[in-house]
Amino acid sequence: MGLSLGKVVKADSHIHYLCQIYGRHEVKADSVPQPHHYALGNFVQIGLGGENGLIIGLIYDTMLLNPDFGNLGPRLSPEHELKIFAPDYLNERAVLVRIAAVGHVAPSGEIFQGVPRLAASSDAEVREMSPAQIREFHRGSDGGLHLAYLPVLLRQTDPLIYDMVQMMLGQLAGLLSEAQRAELDVISDELLWRTQIGPLGGTQ
Repeated sequence: MGLSLGKVVKADSHIHYLCQIYGRHEVKADSVPQPHHYALGNFVQIGLGGENGLIIGLIYDTMLLNPDFGNLGPRLSPEHELKIFAPDYLNERAVLVRIAAVGHVAPSGEIFQGVPRLAASSDAEVREMSPAQIREFHRGSDGGLHLAYLPVLLRQTDPLIYDMVQMMLGQLAGLLSEAQRAELDVISDELLWRTQIGPLGGTQ
């Protein structure tokens, strides 16, 4: 089972979630998520409860929450005293990541790619996915590459989506078979044309 990254704190829509990453005061020292665990383009799974399976998602943005921003006045207590007298103040600092849902895994193991029917609840656990889980999520019934969720991502208006998809495809390439990588190369070339050549008036 992958590392627990954090919990859902908000949903902007049926497929867009905001996850607060666990800090050093919330989990054991050897379980604190590091930046590479929640990097742009990483696959994650969101728990729906034992009877409902999992939502599969992709991290597509990062935000930092810092209560000190804009506070130019004198501090009544230094930080080392805040740890004792006001630990909640330190806990207000947080890393938040946006997650786009791209599929669902049923309790039976059946995989569905695209917009999931079920939604996650507040405080739902978010975990990283193992390489084996990522490969299984992308394996088609014929053993080929399955990327049915890609159109859902590319319809989003967020300016980071295309960059995130390119990073995701690069990560995915290292996990696939040679035949599946050949399929992925075609998709990557098409996406590159759409984002870099097409807007300049190029032709395929």
